[in-house]
Amino acid sequence: MSQTSLPRPRPIGPKWVRENYTKREVMIPMRDHVKLYAAIYSPKDAAPHPVIMVRSPYNFSPYGKGFSRSLHTQHYMFLQGRYHIVYTNVRGTVLSEGQFENVRPVRTDGGVDELTDTFDTIEWLLSNLRTNGSVGIKGISYQGFYATLASLCGHPALKAVSPQAPVTDWFLGDDSHMSGAFQLPMFSFASSFMRPRLRPAIRYSKPLVAPDKDIYDWYLEREPLGELLSLLKGRIPFVTEMVQHPTYDSFWKERNASHHLESTPSTPMLCVGGWYDGEDCYGSLDTFRKKEGSPYSGDNFLCMGPWYHGGWKNTSYDRLGEVVFGKGSAKYFLEEVEYPFFSHYLEGKGEKPSYKAVVLPSGETDEKKRQSDSIPPSQWQYLSSWPPEGARRAVLYLSSQEQLTGEPSLGPDEVVSQFISDPLHPVPYCSETTLRVSRDAQVGNQRFAARRTDVLTFTSPVLQEEFRALGSVVAHIRVAVSTSDADIVVKLIDVRPDGFCMLVRYGVLPLRFRESFERSVPALPGEIYDIDVPLCDIGHTFLPNHRIMVQVQGSLYPSLAMNPQRWLENPYEALSSDYVRSTVSLYGGSYIGIDTL
Repeated sequence: MSQTSLPRPRPIGPKWVRENYTKREVMIPMRDHVKLYAAIYSPKDAAPHPVIMVRSPYNFSPYGKGFSRSLHTQHYMFLQGRYHIVYTNVRGTVLSEGQFENVRPVRTDGGVDELTDTFDTIEWLLSNLRTNGSVGIKGISYQGFYATLASLCGHPALKAVSPQAPVTDWFLGDDSHMSGAFQLPMFSFASSFMRPRLRPAIRYSKPLVAPDKDIYDWYLEREPLGELLSLLKGRIPFVTEMVQHPTYDSFWKERNASHHLESTPSTPMLCVGGWYDGEDCYGSLDTFRKKEGSPYSGDNFLCMGPWYHGGWKNTSYDRLGEVVFGKGSAKYFLEEVEYPFFSHYLEGKGEKPSYKAVVLPSGETDEKKRQSDSIPPSQWQYLSSWPPEGARRAVLYLSSQEQLTGEPSLGPDEVVSQFISDPLHPVPYCSETTLRVSRDAQVGNQRFAARRTDVLTFTSPVLQEEFRALGSVVAHIRVAVSTSDADIVVKLIDVRPDGFCMLVRYGVLPLRFRESFERSVPALPGEIYDIDVPLCDIGHTFLPNHRIMVQVQGSLYPSLAMNPQRWLENPYEALSSDYVRSTVSLYGGSYIGIDTL
């Protein structure tokens, strides 16, 4: 393939798109005669061009004559390259025929699934568009799930895919659960998106049940999880199924598309995610790791930056809440990472990526210093592996007197501190909750939590030099509880000189899953357990004069449903009488380990 140069980025607006592109809407037949809706935007010239496709369960408005705004906001590089842009709805969604199934598993009996639908769609496009024979597929969130599965479809014309914040594992880390702990925002999502569709329509059904006031109070009034989920059981098929699977069994595993990457040849892949994605940060990293660890890893790349869910498509993005990261990160990604990846594999332009991972760590968070700054290209890290080669593990112990120290201050049988976790007064995820979980909460100021008696806070001395956290994080906690179950939540925080406590990463482990997510076992009151609380990888620079903080608590509400703290074989059926207070004791030898360069 020739190594011709890439086009230079230039402004493209709605007028340019209409002057240079046409739109048509079609129903593409699948092998079982079900027809899927597609909106096809094609260049007006007669030359053959590559195809970029997005497969989605969501609305692709506007329908009819209007042109999608996303063409010139996030796909402008592909328009300059004169790509065909194809938006298609998966079966059973919006205007597509057939029955929709949430995170549809791969079929092994020869029936239709997302792989066959992807294959058939590509076949139709090649027969009905003037193409160069190359197709790429990308997508964010649920669309990313379909991009992952597309990589397995085996069509020779599919040359590259990019799962971006892909829905990957709805039990271990994405949307629905975090390490098996149910995430309450999933209730609202299920109440609207998962409603059974009576007929094809471009409008979504109204939610069956939706919070109508501050979600902390709204959910607390309906706190027994069994009572809350009963509002959807029998009305939302997926919820009806979900409550029958309280452990990590085949129901969840077969819906994790990344599992297939370990044993099946797949297409070259660029996984994309945000360090502060509150929905699918796990999916980006898990998908990359699964493909990287397989015999079929092939061309596999990762890109991560300081973005919220989908923030890498927002070219004006520079901050989250009170945390300023600088301007230009999304523009850099679209022009210097995403487009060159697809252009190489679909057109033979440019060079094959020489990196394994390209990441932009978050750093300075002082708005006065960064509000007018653009991020220099030199801040992007091009790495030969992820986690980075040469990283060392820095270990900080949770010690007495609320300190983080290089050595443990107490023995393994000595209590560092303890707190009472009360299900009637769970720790909120941020200082001020609203009608929905805010994306800004992913970097929210945790100073309020340090004032609570049910939160243990440990802080390092003031840093004298940069601490570059880049790679994996492990929170090893030695803990005992007075009940038969409890959630252990760990937060990693960057404390600015002005006292702002920026949340960098958090994770949770229900004690019932301390041995395995496949099997739930009760805790023995008073027994000391060594547990590792899972946290996603990070890329963050703690600056001089900042401090590192760790907080340990028993709830993060209502981001996470409150653990009843009494072991139940099925927590989805918890009643009011199951909710009890628990005394949580932290023991010497607890630490947080952070990869650093």
